[in-house]
Amino acid sequence: MNVKDNSEEIEFANFQWLKFQADFRRYYPLDSKQTLAYRANFGIAQPYGISNGILPYEKYFFAGGGTSIRAWQARRLGPGSFSPQVGTRGPYDYPFEQPAEMIFETMLEYRRKLVGYFDLALFIDAGNSWVIGVDNSRPGADFRFNRFYKEIAVGSGIGLRMDFDFLVIRLDLATKAIDPSQPEGDRWVLDNVSFKNPFGVKGQTVLNFGIGYPF
Repeated sequence: MNVKDNSEEIEFANFQWLKFQADFRRYYPLDSKQTLAYRANFGIAQPYGISNGILPYEKYFFAGGGTSIRAWQARRLGPGSFSPQVGTRGPYDYPFEQPAEMIFETMLEYRRKLVGYFDLALFIDAGNSWVIGVDNSRPGADFRFNRFYKEIAVGSGIGLRMDFDFLVIRLDLATKAIDPSQPEGDRWVLDNVSFKNPFGVKGQTVLNFGIGYPF
């Protein structure tokens, strides 16, 4: 009787990397009903050795989303001035996540108690992510000292929070104000917002639903 071995050898990927991240938060009570909240977040990660220049996917940084730059969909902002537009489906139709090795983001939020369980928030978010080194598949994604400051995305918005003490339900409506994926000179996009188009062009305004405060 012949016995055939169908077992396969399993290969595991090995990675080596260094990662640093600093997250700074401050809260300034103005009175019993009002608070200013501020957050700054910086991170950088770099593979080395046997990693062949690749990080484990979960170790990359991603910008955009309910706890990041809220005017962009989750993990869709950047990197740098890369423009991930696909076909003609619209300027903000970003179907793919955008991993990067570096991130900087900052958020300023004014919070005010309204009535009962309801709170109001007004906020401005700014930041972006970048690739360390050239990524030929994503032109403009790499960090450069001579242009990174031109690639800071800015979004602003208004939020409604329902604070039940044991649970906070959050709705944040955010609109893109400065979009680094647009050509230089056309990155100020807040002028797309008007009385006729209160949310700007399709995809310019994003509604985020979350549990808990963004920071």
